[in-house]
Amino acid sequence: MEHSVPITMSDMVRAKAPTLFLKTRIIHDVYVTPRSADLEEQKTVLIREWAGTTEKQIDAHPLIIVYRELGRQLGSDPKLVPAVEGLYKRGILQGRFPTVNAVVDAANLVSARHFIPIGLFDFDKIEGAIELALAAASDAFIPIGKEKPVVLMLDTPILRDAQGIFSAIGTRDSKRTMITPESQNLLAVSWGIEGVDPALVDAVLDECALEVLK
Repeated sequence: MEHSVPITMSDMVRAKAPTLFLKTRIIHDVYVTPRSADLEEQKTVLIREWAGTTEKQIDAHPLIIVYRELGRQLGSDPKLVPAVEGLYKRGILQGRFPTVNAVVDAANLVSARHFIPIGLFDFDKIEGAIELALAAASDAFIPIGKEKPVVLMLDTPILRDAQGIFSAIGTRDSKRTMITPESQNLLAVSWGIEGVDPALVDAVLDECALEVLK
C-alpha cells in the first residue's frame, strides 16, 4: 500500500523557488464524519492559547515570514492570504475556528498548531501524474464554494493532474477534489523552502494522518 506519491515541479517553479520541496502522504480508509467532540475541544484549547495575540505578532512568526517569502518568489496573488495565516487572522484571533467536517478540521488544526500548510484532497478523484506548475494566461478551475470556473492570476502556483488544476496551492482548492462524506482515500500535501525543516514537515503530515484516522 502506497504511503506517498511523487509530485513533479515544472522548470519555471524550480527556477523561481530553487529550495522548494514537497512532501506527501496517502491516508487510506478514512471515515468522514460531520463533527468530532474531541476536535471541538482541541479547537477551544487552541483559541484560548492565542487569546490576546495581535495580527502583528502573527506577522512576526518565523514560519509566516518564510511562507510569505515563498509566495513572493513564486509571484502568488498578493490578494490571497495563505491558508495558515488566514486561519489565524480570520478565525483563531477572532475566537473562531472553521468547521467543515471532522477530517478537514483535523488537518486544519494540525496545520495551525505548527504553522505548516497542509493541502488535503480526495485521492480517488485525482487522475494520473501530479505536477506543481505556474498558471498560464486564462487557466481556471472551480474552487470549493463556487459553481463556475475562476480564472487564476498568471503564474499562480497550481497543482494539476490529468484532468486539470485542482489547487491554487496554499490558498484555494478545487470542488472536484474536495473532501466529502464519500471520500475514503486522501492525499495530504505540504511544502517548504529554506528556513523550513523538512523533518518538521514530515512530522506534521504524520500527525495529520493520525488525527484524520482517529
